[in-house]
Parts: sequence; C-alpha cells; structure tokens
Amino acid sequence: MLKRMIIYVVICSFAFLNGCGKEPTKQISEQHIETKTIGNPTAQEVLRMDSNANIFMYKDTIYNAGVPWVDELKLTKGIQVTEITHQSNNGKAFNNGSANKLEVGTKIFRVKERNDILIAETGRGDIRFYQLVEG
Repeated sequence: MLKRMIIYVVICSFAFLNGCGKEPTKQISEQHIETKTIGNPTAQEVLRMDSNANIFMYKDTIYNAGVPWVDELKLTKGIQVTEITHQSNNGKAFNNGSANKLEVGTKIFRVKERNDILIAETGRGDIRFYQLVEG
C-alpha cells in the first residue's frame, strides 16, 4: 500500500511539473508572433504622419526639412553628393533621388560639421534636411 502511494505521488508530481513546463513555452511562442521589426521611417510613413512634410531620399534614407534645431545650427556647405531626379507625392514611389517638394535637378550637398544633415540648394535659398533614422 505504501509502495502504491509513493508511485501515485511521483506520477502526480511528474504530471504537475510537466504541465507547468509547457505553459511558458506557449507564452514565449505567442510573444514571438507579436514581435515587429523596427527600421528607418519610409517616405510613405513620414507622409502619412505629416502630409506637408518636405522630404527626399538619399542612400535609402529619408531626409526631412523643417527641424527647428537643425535650422539654428551654424553649418558649412561641403561637396555635392546627389541631386533630385524624381518628384512624387506617393511615398510608395520613392527611391534614391526622389523628393516630394524639391524640384528635379535640385543639388544636394553635405555639411562639413555633421553626417546626418544635408543641404538642398534652391532658387529660394538653402534648405536643411535632417536624416530620419530609427533609434
């Protein structure tokens, strides 16, 4: 009788512990499904958040004008790195050289002081653009 009772307690303990071990695995699996990949903003995302944004794409990265602290910096225009080759208000159609407000042919320059700011040279004056990156 004692032997049966010990076997019963061992079997019940094993079943209980085995059941507890499966639940966390299920929770981890469900959490993995909900994980989203985060990356740099796309033209479509930027224009969805602000339809009046002034943006262009260079080296697969969106640059945005109108950032107050960027406009206040003392910067020196460096070498030309690209120019606008396509104009579109459709964020899905954006690729390198695309802009939504800058005219085709607008020249884009680096600045000597920073790597995350570019300057567009326009007939109305220079416009500073800040690199939009995640993180």
